[in-house]
Amino acid sequence: MSKFPRIQDLEPIAFRKIPPFIHAYLDAGTGSGHAMIRNRKALDEITFTPELMHGRFEPNLKTNLFDQQYALPFGVAPIGLSSLIWPSSEQHLAEMASRAKIPYTLSTVAGASIEDIGKKSVGFGWFQLYPPHNRDIMISLLNRAANAGMRVLVVTGDVPGPSRREDMRKAGAPIGSRNATKITPKMLFQILQHPNWALASLSLNGKLRFKNMEPYAPKDSLKPISAFIGEQLNGSLTWDYLSEIRSNWKGKLLLKGVMRASDALKAVDVGVDGIVISNHGGRQFDGNPASISVLPSIRKAVGSNFPLVFDSGIRSGLDILRALAMGANFVLVGRPFLYGIAAIGKRGGDHVTKILEEEINNALVQIGAKNIQELRQRLDL
Repeated sequence: MSKFPRIQDLEPIAFRKIPPFIHAYLDAGTGSGHAMIRNRKALDEITFTPELMHGRFEPNLKTNLFDQQYALPFGVAPIGLSSLIWPSSEQHLAEMASRAKIPYTLSTVAGASIEDIGKKSVGFGWFQLYPPHNRDIMISLLNRAANAGMRVLVVTGDVPGPSRREDMRKAGAPIGSRNATKITPKMLFQILQHPNWALASLSLNGKLRFKNMEPYAPKDSLKPISAFIGEQLNGSLTWDYLSEIRSNWKGKLLLKGVMRASDALKAVDVGVDGIVISNHGGRQFDGNPASISVLPSIRKAVGSNFPLVFDSGIRSGLDILRALAMGANFVLVGRPFLYGIAAIGKRGGDHVTKILEEEINNALVQIGAKNIQELRQRLDL
């Protein structure tokens, strides 16, 4: 903790240890990065005025969500290709989440399988679904998630198509190529300059895997797996399709990527159990407003008791409290956990969790708030 006391202390170390095209995938937005900037600026503008003379107290961070108690008010957001950022990161983060008693959300396009992460997360696993065009594949993925013990399904609705990701193109990644797993000469040169990442990647046998989607790819096709995934996972979700998913998933269901109150109300009508307010971390559309700026209007629309989860731009425990104070019930944190894994190895996720927990505790003590209700009373509006 003395060496890396903040998330921002991990970032430069992580970036030195991974190739630039991986760095761009993890850290960049799209367009000119203005949506990411708006996320940061809007969070920083939320302040609290302390109330004094509360004596010594220990804040209670336990959070109940969907009939399960979590030790902390946050979990790990889904990040596709996490094992590309750092090999085996999905397994490390799932095991960390189980130890910390917080949720870990596995992406459809992760390198690790649903079955493997279900075993490692031990009841704290969530599964994020990019709805495939093929309904049989959708039903199979849902059945696999249920059989693996995934408690919550997170359906991502804010990726109607690939974003341009200009910084990734500049860094040498094959964006727009039919074969997104192709290693270009520029990528190979970057890999050779990062031997620790390259050695760790030997566990992948030099090949990026999509273990959740591989069983469905045509065996006799000459297309790369990335082309098959692109055909299946882009632009398929409609309100009718969401209703189909709802009827086939018996557990709790979240719709991720909601930014409009009208969409939130439609989701409630479909029967979702909660909503994730998110602009995809600023990675999809550079004209998006900051996610935190739309949270109050969505809370007003759905009422005080409907579960809202917040995602996008979280970099500290204080940011988590900002989202909770503005009306969220829970928060998902993405990039910081990958910074931790890339910077200090398999226990990097534990360190990030500890940073966030300490920052939350300290902030609550500083403003004299013993719980979330009192936190909201300290909010400057």
